Parts: sequence; structure tokens; C-alpha cells
Amino acid sequence: MVKVTEANNSTYKSTNVTIGKTIFSVMQVTGKLNYISIRKETNNPFKTLGKDFKNFNEAVRHYKNPTMKVELLKIELGFSL
Repeated sequence: MVKVTEANNSTYKSTNVTIGKTIFSVMQVTGKLNYISIRKETNNPFKTLGKDFKNFNEAVRHYKNPTMKVELLKIELGFSL
């Protein structure tokens, strides 16, 4: 499920990605602000902020898991959002 919010002249699109038993929240921000934010939802008791990336290429380079790389590519191409 995709959640879309608009604020501060930017569009925030977020979706959850499940890899094994781990759930990640991926948020794509476009407009005045442009970045990708990825936060681990599973085993995150304090709901700490995730990692921010300038673009999808940086995010894909950061993760070693091939499934995560594919999921990020699907989001970038609009298949998951």
C-alpha cells in the first residue's frame, strides 16, 4: 500500500518492503526536497530515523542484499509506488 502526502511544496510517497522477516519503510520525497529515506521497522523499538540518500543509485549501492536492491529498483521505476 502506498501512502502519498503533500507538504512543504514536496510530495512524500511511502511504502513498506518486506524482506524475509524484516520490514523496511521506504519514503521517496520529490519537489522542493528530493531524497530517499529508508527505515527498518522490525526490531526498531525507539522508532529511530532511517538512512537518507540523495537518489536511488546511492540507496542501491548502500545495500548488499540483492532482494533489497530489486525492491528499490521497482520503487524507482514505479512498480511498487
